[in-house]
Amino acid sequence: MIVVIGIIVVIVVIVVGIIGWLIWQRQKVWKKISTDLSIRGDVQILDMSIGNGKTFINLAKQLTAPGKIMGIVKNEKQAQQVKELIKEEAVTDRAKVELTDNTNLPFTDHQFNYVLISNLQQVKPAITQGRVLQEAIRVLAFKGTIVITATTVQRYRQLLEYYRFKDIKVKQIGGQRVMVARRN
Repeated sequence: MIVVIGIIVVIVVIVVGIIGWLIWQRQKVWKKISTDLSIRGDVQILDMSIGNGKTFINLAKQLTAPGKIMGIVKNEKQAQQVKELIKEEAVTDRAKVELTDNTNLPFTDHQFNYVLISNLQQVKPAITQGRVLQEAIRVLAFKGTIVITATTVQRYRQLLEYYRFKDIKVKQIGGQRVMVARRN
C-alpha cells in the first residue's frame, strides 16, 4: 500500500512539475515577444487566449492609460479569476476581460494595434481556427500586428497572405513557433 501511495505521489509531482514548466515556458515566450515588438505605451491589445492571466497581466503592466489590453475568456469562472488578478496587480485602468466567443467578437473593426493568439492549433474543431483568425484580422488596426503561437504555423501564413499581409515572420522561441504578421 505504501508503495502505491509513493508511486501516486511521484506521478502527481511529475504532472504538477510539467504543468508548471509549461506555464513558465509560455510566460517566457510572451515576454520575449513583447520585448521584440516593444509593446508598451498607449496601444490597444486584444489577447484572444489569456490562459491563467499571468502573461496578460505582465503585458498590462507595460501599458500606460489610455492603453488597454482586452482579454477573451471562455467561462465565468475564468473571468472571475482574471478579474481578481487584475485588481490584485492594480492594472484595472489598463486591463479588462470579456466573456465571449472568439469566432464572433463584440468589437468594432480595426480597434486593436495588436492581436495575440496562443496555441491556435488547440481550437477545435480545426475549421474553427480559420474563423478565429478571420475575426482577429477584422478587429486588427490597418497597421496592426497579429502574433500567433502554435506548434505549426504554415496554414495560418496562407490565410494571412490571402488577406494581404506582406510582412510575415516565423521564429522558434522555446518549444513554440511564433508568427508575427504586420498589416501594411
